[in-house]
Amino acid sequence: MAPTSFKGLLAEGMVASMDVWRRERPETEKRTIVFVTFETRLAPSGGLGAVMKVLPNQMARHERCFVLAPYFSRIAPALPILTTFTLPLIGKPRQVEIREVQDPSGFSTYLLSSDGFFGAPVDPYVNPVDPDEPMDPYVNPVNAEKLVEDALFFCAAVPAALVALSQKGLVPLANLVLHLQDWETACTAQAIRLHPAIESVACVLTLHNPYDRYLGMIRSLLVGDLVSHLGLAYDNVLAQMIPLTDGPISTVSQNFADELTADPLHSHVFARHLQHLLVSKGVVGVDNGLFGEPNFPFSLQALEQSRRGLFDLVQEEKWERRRTLGQVLADYQHQLGRENRAGRRAWGADLDLSDPQVPVFLILGRDDPRQKGYDLVAEAIRRIPEGKARYIFTPMPGDEGFLGLSFLRQLAKDRPGEVKVFPFRLDPAPFEALKGGSSFLVMASLYEPFGAATEAYLAGMPVVARATGGLVQQVVPFPSAALSRQGRELASLFHERDQPPTGFLFREPAVPDPVSDWQWIVNCAYWQETPKGDRIENRKGLPLFEAMVQRAAWALQDAIELYQHNQPAYAAMIYHGTQMLERFDWQRAVQQYRRIYDRVCK
Repeated sequence: MAPTSFKGLLAEGMVASMDVWRRERPETEKRTIVFVTFETRLAPSGGLGAVMKVLPNQMARHERCFVLAPYFSRIAPALPILTTFTLPLIGKPRQVEIREVQDPSGFSTYLLSSDGFFGAPVDPYVNPVDPDEPMDPYVNPVNAEKLVEDALFFCAAVPAALVALSQKGLVPLANLVLHLQDWETACTAQAIRLHPAIESVACVLTLHNPYDRYLGMIRSLLVGDLVSHLGLAYDNVLAQMIPLTDGPISTVSQNFADELTADPLHSHVFARHLQHLLVSKGVVGVDNGLFGEPNFPFSLQALEQSRRGLFDLVQEEKWERRRTLGQVLADYQHQLGRENRAGRRAWGADLDLSDPQVPVFLILGRDDPRQKGYDLVAEAIRRIPEGKARYIFTPMPGDEGFLGLSFLRQLAKDRPGEVKVFPFRLDPAPFEALKGGSSFLVMASLYEPFGAATEAYLAGMPVVARATGGLVQQVVPFPSAALSRQGRELASLFHERDQPPTGFLFREPAVPDPVSDWQWIVNCAYWQETPKGDRIENRKGLPLFEAMVQRAAWALQDAIELYQHNQPAYAAMIYHGTQMLERFDWQRAVQQYRRIYDRVCK
């Protein structure tokens, strides 16, 4: 068993001196920012990958910086080895290779690899070992432990990688600000302070979600070696690392920063053990920018008319995209039927989208039973009369695989010609047609640090979303009974009362015991049953879940009503969504992060 604290290591003489621990702060004018991340544009999984595709390059306009990340060789393209070094782990020394990739602007990303690590075939988090097995540590501990092995090994290797790169004259060993991302890279804050060659350094941490990892569940011998090497306790990673970081904790939207200490889901379930640290450190919300070019999605003539309050051209061009979607989807459904390949089988009868007067709701993203709310949308649809709309789901299976999405398969069976599910990554052409031709994007997230509403606006779609996290900031709500008093109060913090709506927000009223209900939802006890239980059946009857479903159904019905009976207002909603884009700017985010860097430098 490893010593329980860094002080324990000092007492046992395992660390040379407090001089290693108390490193000099970086000098502001000489600093270099190092983005330490588990995801890159070469191996993305979710929101972090999207941020790392943009933020470091934007930061490079103002600061010396580069990215340091794992090299997932089965996901990223082949790259030549730049240099190697040996990491002297307790159990067995490991050779580590460093590869470099530069974007067209010359910005460098350095990627670390070593035999036995970073071998995920599809997703760095979901399937580090086996793409067909779930990630849940209670169900498949092999995958869960492998993720911890990969994360701790990467953190342990970061200081030695910096030394190896400095020996080639590529990076400095002084005046470093390490910008760590999520729990997977947080232990770098310990590793960097144990390495005597790093002369002056500070570590700041951004949380893109509230997840932590408890090391006490892990039985891997290699994890034991890494825990000992890093001087960790068998405890939660963030609980140990947040005290070692400098400055406030940051996250990716202002509202989510508040929710981390105020919303029962986070303050009493996900991050209960972190509350004292988050309050003492402080949490700063830095809104993400846009994940795409801020271009008006329709013609210049449509834009000029919209500025004068005339939306006929937007309506006409949107309907034309809807007709295109009908043609593209019909061809794609026939193509999939001819292929009949495992892993690319859609669920539900073919959809006929030839009538543009019937709205289409698009629901997309990676499945996460503790976040994304696919079950919430499915139950809401069942409360809407048949034939009112078409619903297209494009979920990427997550921890529970295809089996966990069986409730969507059943919904598609029960609503033939109305619900279609594509539980795989769509080809580019139908995916672009879906974004351009769908009437609304639905985000029923149980929580959402930032969210993809701005991406919907870039494609010319209004949004239907639960009023949570960054979605509250991105969606100006249409007046609706779907939004409770609490939801209206949240929205009023970010939007003027008379601001034109850009979509529909829903929020359930208060329930008697939200903490217990959230804990029930997050526990996902149905997945520990034999045979596996059903997500929806497990949550039915829960006051919180039932309240969310009802408000989601009202929001969908309101969206249908607007679309079918007030097309000018619908087209205006599209235009006003595009006007929201100017609120979310990467240069603004860069300046806010730079102010955090200033606080930890001298």
